[in-house]
Amino acid sequence: MRDPYLILGIPDDASDESVHAAYLAAIKTCPPDRDPRRFTDLRQAYETLRTQRDRLAWDLFDTNPPQPLDLLDRIAPTGPPGRPTLAQFRALLQGGAA
Repeated sequence: MRDPYLILGIPDDASDESVHAAYLAAIKTCPPDRDPRRFTDLRQAYETLRTQRDRLAWDLFDTNPPQPLDLLDRIAPTGPPGRPTLAQFRALLQGGAA
């Protein structure tokens, strides 16, 4: 599964209310009849991060390696449009910012 924080567009320290608000805003822009796959991703991300306890469990026990789309989502706000540089990928894989 991709990073649910990136799917919902919320920070790691989000509250229950902000997770719920982000989920509602996302499904308003992407109803299930328009894009069923995106809606399913949003629903799974919300179910994963719904409560503080769920977020703690995800943070402690998630063993999934980062997916390429997660890395590209993290680069998108910081870099110009186009192909990411090798330095940006290395910084992301090491956990730092580019």
